[in-house]
Parts: sequence; structure tokens; C-alpha cells
Amino acid sequence: MKYFIHFLLFSSLFFASCNKQGNEFLIGHMDDIKAMGDTLPKVAMQRLDSIKPLFENECEYMRNKFALLDIRLHDKAYITHTSIKPIEDVCRYFEENGTAAEQQEAYYYMGSVYRDLNDYPNAVTCFLKSAEIAENNSDIDSALWKNAYSQLSYLYNQQFNYSSALDAAIKALDIAEKFQTVNERTYMSVSSSYHEIADTIQTIKYADLALQQIEAKGICPSNADIIAYAIGKYSVYGRREKAERCYWLLAQLPKKARPFNYLTNIAMYYERFISVDIAAVAKSELYNTTKRIESKYDAARWLTRYYVAKGEYEKAAGCAINFINANEAVIDKRTLEHTTNAKNFYQYKRDKEEEMAIMEKAARDRFNLLLGISVSVIIISVVALLYYHRKKQLLDIILSKEKNIRQAKAMVASKDAELEKEKASIEQKEKELATLDTTNSKLTKQLEAAENDFRMLVAQNRELTRLTLMNDIACDAKDIIEKVKRASEGKYHLSDDEWKELLGAVDKLYPEFTHEVQSKFKRINEPLLRVCYLLKIGLTGPQIVNLTGYPRQTVWVRIKRIEAVLSM
Repeated sequence: MKYFIHFLLFSSLFFASCNKQGNEFLIGHMDDIKAMGDTLPKVAMQRLDSIKPLFENECEYMRNKFALLDIRLHDKAYITHTSIKPIEDVCRYFEENGTAAEQQEAYYYMGSVYRDLNDYPNAVTCFLKSAEIAENNSDIDSALWKNAYSQLSYLYNQQFNYSSALDAAIKALDIAEKFQTVNERTYMSVSSSYHEIADTIQTIKYADLALQQIEAKGICPSNADIIAYAIGKYSVYGRREKAERCYWLLAQLPKKARPFNYLTNIAMYYERFISVDIAAVAKSELYNTTKRIESKYDAARWLTRYYVAKGEYEKAAGCAINFINANEAVIDKRTLEHTTNAKNFYQYKRDKEEEMAIMEKAARDRFNLLLGISVSVIIISVVALLYYHRKKQLLDIILSKEKNIRQAKAMVASKDAELEKEKASIEQKEKELATLDTTNSKLTKQLEAAENDFRMLVAQNRELTRLTLMNDIACDAKDIIEKVKRASEGKYHLSDDEWKELLGAVDKLYPEFTHEVQSKFKRINEPLLRVCYLLKIGLTGPQIVNLTGYPRQTVWVRIKRIEAVLSM
């Protein structure tokens, strides 16, 4: 029965695609899959894959619609993108042939692909382009508009540009408030940005708003990481009552539903308000269970200091070794990221400085640790020879780890050599780009010549149009304009003939106005042109609404745009 239903679905889709309404049917089906992808992306991917054969013989527009939806669903399912080529082709097509909404979506997901490939400069450029399209058009996806600024906030944070990250987070919040889609994650993004610039009051304010949102609808696995983040911030700033409230909310979740950042932030809570010893238990569990190397690094560093303070030097040595291993892993990981993102030289330099600081700090910690161990060994040797065997074991471990460190340094040197080869390859590519720039200059000159020919044809057409309209006017131009003004006092929609008379009358009274509009607007449609002419004869916004029937907000936006362009 199941296969029979699938067969009927395929048959109906196939025959629908064979008639003139086929495209509308397929587009409707893709819209359903797109809506499903917002909550069940993997199921939606399966449905999209099942109808893929139907698009093989479709037009280029339909194939690009399919490709864009496929990229969107992969992003929704948190599947890391590995190639820029598919979305580049899609974006290039919709840039030339798509609507504003399609261009906005294409640029957004090209930014997502660049983000996954660690090419942050290009990712920022694409997200900014998507946001720009949304700001200049009305028929767009408000959720993507807000998400573009959220992604920009994240990318700016990754590049240590905290002021720009804060501006982007606030812009995302403004858009969410405008479309009434604010949630706890929006508030917490703003709170995090304020935290990075050390604004305590604003950090707590937006963390409180996020907490209120969650309490209103209840805690669940999807928002538990927000509560965990909040408990860490409340603990750092000494807000015990609010931290305890977050702790109580997290306690309602089963252990397997705890968020990935639970142990990191709960340890801050224990250390500040409960007990340093309990915090040590949480840090140990974090080190043993987390897969994030940065979390292992922080946990090992904290535990080393904890055991040194307690005088338990053997445990401190073990934690210090874990810290050194985590430190080397952090360096290797960041070296790989720098190699992948070599184009971003500024960011690469900043990260290298950070790596050097980490290495210098690790060296200082290692020196202090070895000094402490040596002193402890001397004291233990003097007090009792019974500790000799344990001392020997500890020294053997240290020597073994130092050997591992030397091997790791040799590996880092090897990676540096590979990086030099990559730099040479980049220089070769830059030479090739210079050659392409020369070719592009020649093509640009050819394009300018073609544009000059096109301008001459437009001028000829404009003059012929003006003469035709003037000859078609049957009565005096001023009478026609007065008639339109009287009609604007009530709701009256002009007919096509009346519009034609009005345009001819204005063109007769102001012969250069049409040329001025065409020269200043790169692309203008008929509705926008009509508003230009109504403004020219002195009508107000409400009068224009009466005559055109356009929504008041639309008329207001068009008037502002016209005034801005014509005043240039």
C-alpha cells in the first residue's frame, strides 16, 4: 500500500509537469517541503530527494529553485557545507533572473556556505548583501533578514570585532520586534554582545528578558543552553538569586537532556555560590566527557590551579599534563583553521598572536609547575625516604611528556613548512588574478561602448514617446491636471486612458521631467512612475492613495524613495 501511494504521487507529479500548470504544481510542492524543513529538515530532505527526477528536464529556473531549496535544507539540518560551487551557480542565476526574495535567500545561504568553509570575509559580504536586499524591498523573508544579522554578530565576534557584533545583534532584535518574532535566543545574543564589551547592566538586562521568555513557555532541551549560559553570567556578576532560579529550571530536565554547555556554566555557579570542591567535581566531569578541545583546555587549566592551591601536587601534575596536551591540540586546530582561511591575513595575524600568547602562558605555567614539583620532591625527600618511589614515578611521567612535547613541536614545524608552500600557491593565484583583471578591463571598455549606444537609443525612444503622448492629448494639459486633483479628493481609480492623458499632460507642461526620472532611476516600474507624476503635480500621500489604491505604507515608502533619488 505504501509503495502504491508513492507510485500515485510520482505519477501525479509527472503528468502535472507535462502540462502548462506543471510548474505551479511543483512550486507548490516545494513550498510545502520548505515549510516542513523549518521543523523537520531531515524528513523534508527525503521528500525533496524523492521528487528530484522530475526536475531533470525542467527549465533552468525550476532547477535552480530546487538547488536552492536543497542547500537550505542542508543548512537547517546543520549539515556542514563542503563546496561553494553549487550556491555560486544558484546565486549567479537569481542575481540576473530572480525576484528580491529569491536573491535575498540565495545570498543568505551563500554566506552560510562561506561560514562553514571558514571564509569569514566572504561570509560577511554575502550576509550584508542579503540584509541590504531585505531592507530595500517589501516582499522578502523577515526571518532570513533577522538571521542574517544574527550570523553577522557571530562572525564579527569570531573576528574580535565586538562593537560591530553588538550593532548586528541589536539590528536583529529590532527586526524581530518589528515582525513580532522575538525569542529568548534573540535576547541572549544581545546579552552576549554586551558581555564582550564589559557592559554589565545591559548584559544582565537582556539575560533577564531571555529568562522571562523561557519561564513564560517552559524550559525544554531546545532552550536549555540559553539557561545554562545565563547561569554562568549571573554567577560571574554575583546575581545569586537569578543564578539559583536558572539552576532550578535546569534541574527539571533529565540528565540526558542537559545542554552541551551545562557543566561549563554550572561549575561557575558552584565556585561562586556553593563550594570550590563541588566545582572541581564538575570540572573533572567536563574534562572527561566533553568533545570540545577548548572546554578540555579550560577545565585542565582550572583543575591544575585548584590542586596546586590545595597542595595536592601529584594530581596537579596530572592535570598540568592534560592542560599541556589540550593546549597543543588547540594550537594544532587553530593552525589548520589558519591554513584553510589564509586569505584573511588580518584575522590570521590576530590568531597567531593569540596562539603565541597561549604558548607563552603554557610555558610559564609549565615552568611554575616544574618548580613547584621540584621543591615538593626536595621537601618529601628530606621528610621521608618512603616517598622516593613515588617521586621517581612522577619524574618519569614528566620526562615522557616532555618527549611528547618535543615531538609535537616538530610536528608544528612541519605544519609551518606546509603553510609556506600554501603561501607560495596563493602568490601564484594572485598572479593569475592579475591576468584576469587585465582581461576584465578590456571587457569593461567594450561594455561601456555598448552602454553608450544603448543610451542613444533610449534618448531617441524617449523623444518619440514624448511627441506621441503630446499629440494624443485632446484638451488642455492644465485642465487634465485639475481634473485629476479634483478626483484625488475622494477614492477614485484612474482608468488606463486617464493615466495616459495625465502622463501626456505632465510631459507637455514639464518636457524634461520624464528624462530626469529615467536618468536618475536605474530601474523603474509603472507603479513607481505613476507616483512620480502624481508628486510632480503636487498631490499629497493620502491623495495618491485615493487615486492609485496602493496601500498607505507602500505609497509612503515610494514617496521617500522618489524624494531621495530626485533630490540627488
